[in-house]
Amino acid sequence: MFRELLLNAAAALAVTFLFLVLMRVLSLLGAFLKRKKAEAEEAGNKALSVAYEMAIQVLDGIARTTVSQIETTKASTIRKAVKSGEKVYTELTGLSEEAYQEIVAQLSPEVVKALEGCVGNVETLIRNKIEEVLPEVKDKYKLLESGKYLEMKDQPGLPEGGA
Repeated sequence: MFRELLLNAAAALAVTFLFLVLMRVLSLLGAFLKRKKAEAEEAGNKALSVAYEMAIQVLDGIARTTVSQIETTKASTIRKAVKSGEKVYTELTGLSEEAYQEIVAQLSPEVVKALEGCVGNVETLIRNKIEEVLPEVKDKYKLLESGKYLEMKDQPGLPEGGA
């Protein structure tokens, strides 16, 4: 009888010990899975961050090209006509809308999706990008127009082959 009692107590202790070990293993496994999930989410954020950076570079290139094209074909002429009173200022500001529409037409759905994933309002981002590149494009065009660009082409920050 004492032996049975001792065996029952030992079995109860063993079951309790196994239960505690199992709970500890499940706890460690849960922590491991949470850590792996967090790493996967972080990797997803890294991927999203990389996609966003690439999308911004694409947007920057398209915006610079579009704004440069509009500056060289229309804006400079309209700006001079506005100064002389031949045209109204709204014709000049309408070129911003034209630039926006051209940029949107050139952006691929993947680029737009990457931008939306990070900033939400892509329209505001594009319009801000137009305003960001416009002064630089105007300055380069003025240099080209005045002929000073050729004298200054070795200056840092100016492109090698023209604006």
